[in-house]
Order: sequence, then structure tokens, then C-alpha cells
Amino acid sequence: MKTAALFLAMMFPCLAQQDESVVRFSNGDKLTGDLLGLTGKKLSWKSRLLKDPAEFDLGYVIDLELPAGRPPADRPVAGHEAIIGMTNGDTIRGQLAGITDTEIRLSTWYSEELVLRRLNVKSAKISSIADIHYRGPNSIEEWTHRDGEDGWRFRGGSLHSEAPGGIAREVDFPDECVISFEAAWRGAFRPKIVFFSKDITSPSDPRSGYEMAFQGNAVHLKKAGTNNWLGNSTNAGVLRENEKARIEIKVSLKSGKIALCVDDQVIDAWQDDAMDRDSLGKGFHIIAQDNSPLRISDIEVSGWDGYLENVPNRRGRFQGGFGGGFQLGDGFGEVVKPVEEKIPEGRMLLRNGDTIEGEVLGIVGEEITLKTPFAEVKFPVARLKNISLSSDSMEEAKLYAADVRATLADGSRMVFRLDGVEENALIGFSQNFGTARFRKDAFKRIEFNLYPKAGEPTRLGDDR
Repeated sequence: MKTAALFLAMMFPCLAQQDESVVRFSNGDKLTGDLLGLTGKKLSWKSRLLKDPAEFDLGYVIDLELPAGRPPADRPVAGHEAIIGMTNGDTIRGQLAGITDTEIRLSTWYSEELVLRRLNVKSAKISSIADIHYRGPNSIEEWTHRDGEDGWRFRGGSLHSEAPGGIAREVDFPDECVISFEAAWRGAFRPKIVFFSKDITSPSDPRSGYEMAFQGNAVHLKKAGTNNWLGNSTNAGVLRENEKARIEIKVSLKSGKIALCVDDQVIDAWQDDAMDRDSLGKGFHIIAQDNSPLRISDIEVSGWDGYLENVPNRRGRFQGGFGGGFQLGDGFGEVVKPVEEKIPEGRMLLRNGDTIEGEVLGIVGEEITLKTPFAEVKFPVARLKNISLSSDSMEEAKLYAADVRATLADGSRMVFRLDGVEENALIGFSQNFGTARFRKDAFKRIEFNLYPKAGEPTRLGDDR
């Protein structure tokens, strides 16, 4: 026991001088400092606010936010990134290293190679690394804010706001792109997102580009700095039902199309036939409109093929944004769900919108071999948008009392049973991937006490 305790006490030694970590408790308290040790029941913490290091009962800890690192500089640059969706809601990122009838092998920088059970895999999406133009946030210094506005903070790999104000930075937007991020909030979701502006020195009041304004479950789009609202406002009910979401804004300067997706669901699409590339810039703004807590994380700007499917036909929407009239019609606010055109099983979607039928025979480096009805073909993995997976039999990973939910620097999120801590690694077990060792510097958030007892009130700050 003493030897194990010694290893636990050595966990995260590199944080001793940074004081960038935060521990939050179920009563709403939070304490900045450094993590000294972690056991199944206790958390050892050092803070400049405390005279001596303290031990806290893990039963009262909601989560830790940690200053996550980046992949080693000597790691080979990959050509693609696989985003594996698990049946329990986990998202695991890495590079495909192999696929069989029973497993998917994923090469990662944070755990070398993970072997995922096919029965626990729900989806496998592919993106090209070359198409990723920004991934962060990485620090508050990479963002511009107006003098006197200090409502935004960088903590645990996320941007936090509890006061009105904006931050901005430049991004090399491609002509067709996806702007995506994770958002968590309290009360109503009310930020403004501005993209393609020409001036980041006015982060709260950009006068160019496009402004997407969220007002609870209502979403409005206009040209920034004008009253030129584009089309109709739309209703995103999922933003009213939850206090966290994955937001994607898809923009095509070629077609003039701007679309909004929430949690992988297409909410709506707008069309600007007067879109002019020369009048647009590189500015990306996030603007908080009130004092409500807001957290933005896992921001990514990547290329897009311009292909958009399953756009809903919405009737009875607000028209003309805040200043326009109403278009009531029959069924105000009703969403007419489209008939989904699912990709037939056994077929995979290519980046140009085409599909191909085939069976994966092997993956070597960045090249995949498919057996099609006509011949064996080889091409870069990055040309695929997904890997076809059978949905006949799927399983969800078993839950354990000692489960934690971890968020990693690359955006991976996974639940696993915390079995131990070594000097440079956490050891976890899940039926999704068995026992794995994770680099300790890959973590930016660890959540505890995931399964409250029956009748236990919701803890202040959950999912924040």
C-alpha cells in the first residue's frame, strides 16, 4: 500500500509551479492549485491559498481541470484522423491502424494503440489532417479582447465567460469550412458567433463577416455590422432541452451556403447569393451577451466538401430576425422531418459525396485496401468520410462505481474505471478497449462520481 501511495503522490509533478489546475466541489466551491496525489477515496491538493497541502474526500469532488499537453514533437505527422463513436456516447480520436470483424485498432499519441471492440463501436468518421486549420483553445494569449473587458478566462483547456464581452482571433478559413466547438452553459444559450470578419481589434462589435446569434432555442443569422438578416430565424429546440451541445457551423463561399448543426443534427441552412470573398476576412469571434456562465472548448476549423444532407423543412419560423415580422402559417414552430436517406450498409461515403461499396481488407500507414464487387482498390484513408459498420449487434460498455469521465487534449471523451495511477500514466479499464495506460499530460478534465445515488439532488456545477 505504501508503494502504491508513493506512486500516487508523484502524479502530475510537473504542475507544481504552474498553478493552472482547478478542483471543483459539489457545493459549488472551486480551488486553483496543483494536484499532488490521487487515490480511490482521496485527492491531495496544493494551493497558494492554503498554508499546507490538503486532502479532500473524493466523494465531494466533481472534477479536475488540468493543463493538458500536446503530442510529442517527434510523433510522425498523420494524414487522417478517425473519430470513433462508441455505443455509450464516448468519442475516441486517433489514426486507423487496422480493422477486423471483431476489433478496430486505433493509433494514438496518448495511449499508443487502443484496440476497440467492434460490438461497442457505433460509428467511424474520417477527417483529413491537412484540412484542419485551427484546433484549440490553447491559451488566452492567442485571443484578442477589448481593453477593460476581462470576462473571459482560459482554464483546463477551455474558454470560460461569466460577463458580457467578446474575444477574437484570426483563422485561415478555407473557402469551404466547418467551425465546430463544444458549448456548456447555465440558463439560456445566448452567445454570438462571428466568422469571416475583417477586424479582430473590436472583438465584441465586429462590423464585417457573418453573425450567428443564439437566443435560447432561437437562432438568427445576419451580416455583421448591418441589419441585413439572412432568410428566416430558426428554432433549435435541443438548445432549450440541454445545457451543453456540439455546435457546427458550415460555410461554403463557393455556393453561398451557411448551415447550422447541433449534436450532429442539421438544424437549418441559409443562402447568401451575394456572398463576396473579397469583403470577408479571417476573424473569428465568440461574444457572450450576458453574465450567465458559458464554457467553450474543443474548437476546430476544418475543411468541408460542401455536401449537406437531411436539411429539415421548417414551417412557421420567425422571419427577418429580431426586427422582422412573423410567418405563422399552420403549425407555428413545427419541424417537418425529412425522410432520411441513409447510406446503404456496406457502402462508404467519399469526401466528394460519392459512395463506394466494399470490405476493408487492411490498413497500412495512411493507405486503405478495399475489396469491392469489381476489384481490390487502394487509396488514402483521408479520402473516406466514414467506415461502414454493421449495426446488427451492438453492446454498451458496463458501468462501474469507480468510473471517471475523461476529456483529452485532442477532444477525445471516454468513460473508464480508474484502476490506478503510475508516475507518468493513468490506468483505466472499459469494455470498449480493455485495460489501457494513458499519458497523464493528455488529460484536460477528469470528472468523478458520475452515477449519483437515487434521490441525490443535482450537484451545482454538473456538466460544467
